[in-house]
Amino acid sequence: MGVFLGDTARNTLVKWGINAVKGGYATGAYLSPFASPRHANGYKRSALDTSEKIRAAGGEFWFDPMTYALSMPRAGDFRYYDGWELWEGARGDLTTNEAMRTHLNRVFDVQRELSSPLLAPSLLVSYPDTPNSQRALEFSQMAVDAAPTTWLTIAGDHEFWSAGAELDAHVGALDQLEPAGWLIVVTRSDNAMPPGATTEEVYGMMRTTFALSQDRPVRVAFGDVAALPAVAAGAEAIGTGWDIRQRICAYQDFEERDGDQSGGAWYQRPTLRGLLGGLSNGEHSVLTSEDEALSIRLTPGTIGPSPELAFKHHATVLTEIVNELNTLSGSDRVLALRRRYTDARMEWPQVRRLTGAKIGPDRWIKPFVDGLDLFARSEGWG
Repeated sequence: MGVFLGDTARNTLVKWGINAVKGGYATGAYLSPFASPRHANGYKRSALDTSEKIRAAGGEFWFDPMTYALSMPRAGDFRYYDGWELWEGARGDLTTNEAMRTHLNRVFDVQRELSSPLLAPSLLVSYPDTPNSQRALEFSQMAVDAAPTTWLTIAGDHEFWSAGAELDAHVGALDQLEPAGWLIVVTRSDNAMPPGATTEEVYGMMRTTFALSQDRPVRVAFGDVAALPAVAAGAEAIGTGWDIRQRICAYQDFEERDGDQSGGAWYQRPTLRGLLGGLSNGEHSVLTSEDEALSIRLTPGTIGPSPELAFKHHATVLTEIVNELNTLSGSDRVLALRRRYTDARMEWPQVRRLTGAKIGPDRWIKPFVDGLDLFARSEGWG
């Protein structure tokens, strides 16, 4: 399946999304009520128009309600959200079964209107085995009872994904609901790239993905490079985009914003396939100048000067890796990614010597390969 596009505050999702679908470096797009209006507003087109154009190009179109984002600290970016009318009562009120049912029905109505597969709203869970996690489980049960073909989202922060046996018990209970598929989300306290993942978090994500993917598809929203271990464990696709908000689900990106609609600065840092990570534009220029042969070997293909071409290169790198892993099964997936991490770790010292890059394998490689190794040993593959 490769990669899919998260939504963006920019008005580029249709044009660039269609180019990505036709170019083979994205399978489709997920629209969010936090980033796009329901009706055209002079800056962004309507959700229905977006759906029709992406589907006409051969791409998947999903409406992701992202209800879990309402529980984020200081969530306040509702300039588009309230126009979707997803609530009968107060926004975010899920204190009663009737409130949950009404919100659920309104989300499903929007998805049917937009020809989107059903993707149920969900709660943000900070730790399993709590009243909130039980409420999340009940909400998911209600969704599957209402529409057995729905996908379910599991959204949790670092503590949730690092919770060990309690995480496994929560996921086991969810797995018994037997939805059509799963969307996994890791929420983060900041939008630094690479994200501040830990070994235990990666290990928890891999255990969850492996268990759920045995009989249903799993995708990782906002996953980007950090979600590659989940692909090794069985996920079929990961989310990405040309903005940092499409690559990381960070609390700060849902805070109230000023009048700026553009989404901030473009994220154009090159992703080097041979490093399984990125450099700044300046660092990449130095690398190319100092050792062009090494630069070409680490990142074959052209990294264009425009934001769209930079994204195309990034998404193509991810698509190649995900598609390779998807041709394999079981331990072969894990071992294939392990080899990529090992090779990348060996390249980083020379790259840092030439470029002076401040961020290196301790952030881009170590937590992910360590989590991968924990998972491999737990399955008897290491």
